[in-house]
Amino acid sequence: MRNIYEYRDNFANYRDVKSILLWGDTNAIQNPEVSIIMPCFSHPDFLKTSLKSAINQDFKGKYEIIICDNNELTDIPTENQKIVEDFANSKILYYRNEKNIGMIGNWNRLIELAHAPFVVYLHDDDLLLPTALSTLIRIQKKYNADGVNAAFNKIGADGNILSEAKYVPHIKLGFLKSHNIIKSSVIDLFLGRNGGFGCGCLFRKKCLLEIGGFSPEFYPSADYALNAVMATKYNVYFCKEPTFCYRVAENESLSVYEQFAEVDKHFRNCMKKFIHIPNFILNRLILAMYRTSQISFKVMWGKADKSLLKQQRKDDLLVLKLAHRVRLLMSDFKPFSN
Repeated sequence: MRNIYEYRDNFANYRDVKSILLWGDTNAIQNPEVSIIMPCFSHPDFLKTSLKSAINQDFKGKYEIIICDNNELTDIPTENQKIVEDFANSKILYYRNEKNIGMIGNWNRLIELAHAPFVVYLHDDDLLLPTALSTLIRIQKKYNADGVNAAFNKIGADGNILSEAKYVPHIKLGFLKSHNIIKSSVIDLFLGRNGGFGCGCLFRKKCLLEIGGFSPEFYPSADYALNAVMATKYNVYFCKEPTFCYRVAENESLSVYEQFAEVDKHFRNCMKKFIHIPNFILNRLILAMYRTSQISFKVMWGKADKSLLKQQRKDDLLVLKLAHRVRLLMSDFKPFSN
């Protein structure tokens, strides 16, 4: 597997495949500030609620919603297309690929289709919170950010909340006060902190094009690799206030959980050259994260019994706890004046 910082034009993989506009008017929204981009394939039941969350934003600026259906083009409308037509909202543009270009290929195609300088991903089974766009754009403007990742809530297949992001406006610790908008760095991504799934997060389109988009070979963690590169090369921030709901459902990630630990280990080895910490410390952290994630991913994605977590080594957990505490104090807390 190549180094995640080695450039590859992933947009070229499917340049010969056209995406056909089947619903909407590209002139309906002139000069949008942001594009909500929605890859879709086989979740028509979820798409309806997902699309509704994109439409019901409190953002006062101009934005478009671009859907790219990865079901191979035929003369028969898909269930996804019927849902779009039922909404009949002028913000929506619905495209369908001539042939299936793969999940990650579809992510990249949506970057190309977007008309706005910024994009916000929304997968067809997830939900944006009503304040998502206004929150992300406010942070982007304040810090001239190239990317804004955000916290998220988890929901089940039935839409019920499984867990909520622990969002506290400010925490005081002695003369220090926590901040809820934090500059992301490569060490944060290395430790698995302050990253994003891509969904519910904002990216500058120009930057995504410059780095070659998402790489299919980095599946199932292509979003992690891209976020690491973004945090290394560009001005990226993390917002502790949740912007989306991630749906934990039976999907393809459940069958590939064993790959996560291996791929993430490779990514962290790639990041080491950009982190000014002795290699022996970084290698110990990589080993600890690798061993603990082998077990935690089985529980999280493979639906293994939670009792399996007891097999995680205590020394690994202690090393990671210490690293996270130190990084938390360094990045999240700053002195305040009364």
